[in-house]
Amino acid sequence: MPVSQNDAADALRDIDQTQQRSARLYGYRVASPHLIVWGVIWAVGYTASYFRPQWQAVWPALVVIGMVASFWFGARTQPQGAVKFEWRYAATFAAMAAFISAVFAILPPVTGAQTGAFFPILVGFFYTLIGIWCRGVRMLIAGVALVALTLFGFFYLQPYFALWMAIVGGGGLVLGGIWLKAA
Repeated sequence: MPVSQNDAADALRDIDQTQQRSARLYGYRVASPHLIVWGVIWAVGYTASYFRPQWQAVWPALVVIGMVASFWFGARTQPQGAVKFEWRYAATFAAMAAFISAVFAILPPVTGAQTGAFFPILVGFFYTLIGIWCRGVRMLIAGVALVALTLFGFFYLQPYFALWMAIVGGGGLVLGGIWLKAA
């Protein structure tokens, strides 16, 4: 029995949709441990900042730990023997550092809460873009939620902002990572 042109087109469309869904789920699986690690780091950093403001100096060490863990998870997701340093990672990091430096040079934060809100908003923006461009609804939702919850805490819970971010920022990233893994 010959295959009609419509049947062939339907089959190709189904294959394309399956390929897109598979790529999206793979992206979720790869992103999941990163969200969990950074969620734990945010929970620790913001909790320390809330209960002992002088412990804000712990953030640089936590960021280094998070970067090492992120690189390790990234290396684990590469096919066997394909682990290599890509210049794009270093270039992306340099571009982000330059962007953050430029923003802070033009609009220096006056309070610790402003700095504490800037980074989650930036991360939420990136998650939103990933969700839009990769058609990852879960990443889009995670990004929008992170930005909205950060702004809510910043404007309405100022005295408790660091604790709020430990719970909803750190906890939200951990739950988001678990949600992505379950997809």
